[in-house]
Amino acid sequence: RAPPRRAHDDAPTTMDGVVRAFARRCAARMRISRVAASRSASTGIADDDARRARVNRALYRAKQRGFLELDIVVGEWASRVLVNADVKFLDEFDAVLEAENPDLFKWLTMQEEAPAEYKANAAYRSLEAHCVKFLDEKSDKETRAAMGREWIRGWNDTGKGNQ
Repeated sequence: RAPPRRAHDDAPTTMDGVVRAFARRCAARMRISRVAASRSASTGIADDDARRARVNRALYRAKQRGFLELDIVVGEWASRVLVNADVKFLDEFDAVLEAENPDLFKWLTMQEEAPAEYKANAAYRSLEAHCVKFLDEKSDKETRAAMGREWIRGWNDTGKGNQ
């Protein structure tokens, strides 16, 4: 008798297999989104369902970035703002969600200047304003990193606060 099969037995064992499996999943997601788009173009009810699904997807991505600080700040902002957002705003927020976590964190905490394409993005500007307000309410400016300088991890012996 053959031993029972386990779920991981079908997992790809080579990097090439992993890449092919990822490509299959991406292609399936693209087919699903095309079907949803064609359905939303045909009826008003599907439009509402497609919009709700898009908002829920954006909320999930905002709350589950894998970077705890961003999960909290971006997720809380998205919960309040995206419910009433129009399609253009959702498009712009999707572009913000494509940013890498360390970069987005540094931009939102004023450690680095955001690139021009983000500064021109309405969703980013709204999120940035939320973060600035949050930082002003919750932390003393002397405890934050100076513009262009990363936060120090651990003890600061200089006693100067923000480096």
